[in-house]
Order: sequence, then structure tokens, then C-alpha cells
Amino acid sequence: MLFNFFRSSAIPQTLGVKEFEKQLIATKCEQLIDIRTPQEFEGSHIPGAKNINVNGCDFRNTIERLDKTKPVLIYCLSGGRCKSALALFKEIGFKNVHELSGGIKAWLSAGKRIWEINGKTSEEELLKILNLK
Repeated sequence: MLFNFFRSSAIPQTLGVKEFEKQLIATKCEQLIDIRTPQEFEGSHIPGAKNINVNGCDFRNTIERLDKTKPVLIYCLSGGRCKSALALFKEIGFKNVHELSGGIKAWLSAGKRIWEINGKTSEEELLKILNLK
């Protein structure tokens, strides 16, 4: 019985690039959140991500509208901003939140694709390449 209590109050997980990508594919980017600023997001982001600025005044209200029954995947530049975001997700009642360890920097270092505003490949094309659309 005590074991079930701990299982039901899951702790947010920090995942490496490979594990994060597996979750991304499994969830079809349904709740992939880039918590950086809109300017950072416009410059580049993981295909399929939605931008919800962790430092924005509406961050809490916006994440409260996400589906708490489905996994949420979050990332920032290098992982620093995710710590405060994870605490808020937990406070609100999310039980299945995954952070990309090392942020988009780790994603890029691993040679993974991103969408860039000046890139030659559209975001739609990248989602098809990753079999997410």
C-alpha cells in the first residue's frame, strides 16, 4: 500500500537525449514544451514544440491548461530554467513530466534536428522525417 502511494506521486524525470527522444516519439510531441523566451524559440527549437516562456507572467495559467493525464516534455537552453518549471509542474499536480538533461544544447550536441528560422527544411518536413506527423 505504501509502495502504491509513492508510485502515484511520481517525481519529474530528467532524461538524456536518447530517452527524451523516445518519449517524444511515443507521445508524438503532444505536450512538448520549450520554456525559453519567444526570441530563443523563434531562433531554433525542437520540431513540434510549443513555446511557453517560464519567465512569462502567464506561465502558470498556461501550463494549468495542459492535460495532466498525459506526459509533458520540457526543455530550455541548458537545463537551468527547467528546475523552477519542474517545481511548478509538481505543485500544480502533474505526475508525468520529463526534462531534457542539458537542454537544447545537449540535443544539438547529439546531432539531433532542430527547426531554425533561416533553415532550409520546414518544421512540417522535419516532423515528417521524425515520423511525428
